[in-house]
Parts: sequence; structure tokens; C-alpha cells
Amino acid sequence: MAATATVAYPAPKVGLVVIGDPPHNFGGPDLAEAIIAAVQEVQAAGRSVVVLASDTPGYFIAHWSLQWIVDVFSRPAAPAEQSQPAGPAAARPEVTSVFDFLETLPIISIAANNGQAWGGGAELSWGCDLRIAAESATYGQPEVALGIIPGAGGTTRLARLIGPTKCMEMILDGRPITAQEALALGAINRVVPDDRLREEAIRWASHIAQWPDWSLAACKRSLVEGRDLPLAEARRNEGRIFVDVARRPETLQLLREGQARYDAGEDSYAAFGLPR
Repeated sequence: MAATATVAYPAPKVGLVVIGDPPHNFGGPDLAEAIIAAVQEVQAAGRSVVVLASDTPGYFIAHWSLQWIVDVFSRPAAPAEQSQPAGPAAARPEVTSVFDFLETLPIISIAANNGQAWGGGAELSWGCDLRIAAESATYGQPEVALGIIPGAGGTTRLARLIGPTKCMEMILDGRPITAQEALALGAINRVVPDDRLREEAIRWASHIAQWPDWSLAACKRSLVEGRDLPLAEARRNEGRIFVDVARRPETLQLLREGQARYDAGEDSYAAFGLPR
């Protein structure tokens, strides 16, 4: 069965991409291409938030295909490949960045893990902006057991999420962690009952999607761009992005409306349009 990534629109300004390659949803170039194409479709449809989910029981993405890694790296490296990064999609340059693609995407991405997300499945989650998991879900970077390392964010993005101490423990120990453990470490944002995962992921996405799309994109851009800059330069970059969005006519109108609510005697929840 070919890897698939089907698109649905379950709520205003929200896209849902359901990945599938049963029985384990092993990652590979075909699945990566399908995810990229599906998310681009959601973006082109003008949605602000995309949820990545799976209909395969027990598996978000089990991990990247072991056979695919064997097939790629048992071939002699061509001279041009010897100086190139050799991550999980090195043989297909157009999909080396499915992980990077999600991180730099202007719209917001939420990974909804219904079961196993190890190796490349965990790394796809780390590449998303937000992560929600079912109570029975697990995350893991077990690559060390097979003589390799996490090659798509497990030693980099994960370290930025949970810090080098706990990241080192995960990648050297190899054993998976529960969703609750991942939540305690700061690797994921929310844990919900198994039978409510899809509902809660869409509900959360809908809440986020109500905000201006340019504001969402600017928040993400400032965080991603500033993360690896020296603090002073990150602050300058943040200031430039702030000025860009503050000068938008749509932003100025929203600011005026918020001030008008204060002037009318309403409180801060009303001024910002926040749910109580």
C-alpha cells in the first residue's frame, strides 16, 4: 500500500492531514513527499493551522524505515554525496527537509500522536510547532541500538526543547518515554485521553486559528529565527518583525478596536477577545 496523506478541513481556518502507511506508518521519502504536498495544499487553501494525525491504530509514525536506510547507505557514496549531510532523506534532496519544511512553514503545525512516535516519527513531531498526545502514546530516539544516531532533529531540535542533559539521556538510553514523561520534560504541550485526541487537537487548532494569520506567522518567525542568534541580535530581529506587523492597517484597526473596548469600560479579556 502506498503512503498517503489525506487532507480535510474540520474547522474554519484549520486543515487536517491524516498520514497512513499501515501497519506501522514507517517513514520514508514517499511519506515525506505526501506530507509536504498535503500541507502545501492546506496552506494554499488559506488555512492558518494544520494538524498532523494518523488513522493507523497505535502508530503516528513508528520510525523511519530501516530497510530504506539499509538500501540507501549500502550503496557506495558518489563523490558529490561525500560532502553532503547524510540525514534520513539524504538520497532524495527534495525531501531532506520534510522536518525543516514544517519548522519554517508560515502556518502553524500541530503533531497529534496517537501511539508510537520513535526515531523519525519523534523527529517529525519535534519539527512541528506544537505537540499533543494520547495518554497511551510514546516517544523515543532508539537509534543508538542499531548503530546510528538520530539524524533529523533528535540531537538538535530535541535538545532545544528539553535541554542537553535530558536529550543526551534519551538518545543514549534508547528507551522510549511515555506521553506524560514527555509532557513533564517539555517535549510536548498536552496529553489527553486516547478517545479524545483528534477532537482536542482540532479544538486547540481552532482556538489558535482565530488569531490573525500574519500575527501567527510573525510570532513563529521571530521565535525560529531568534533561537540560534545571540540575544542582542535576536532582540533586534524581534523588534524588526514587531514593527512590520504593527504598521499593517489591519493590525492598527484591531488595536483601535481593543482600545475602544477599554474606553467603553470593558475588561482585558474583552479588549483582547480572549475566552474566559
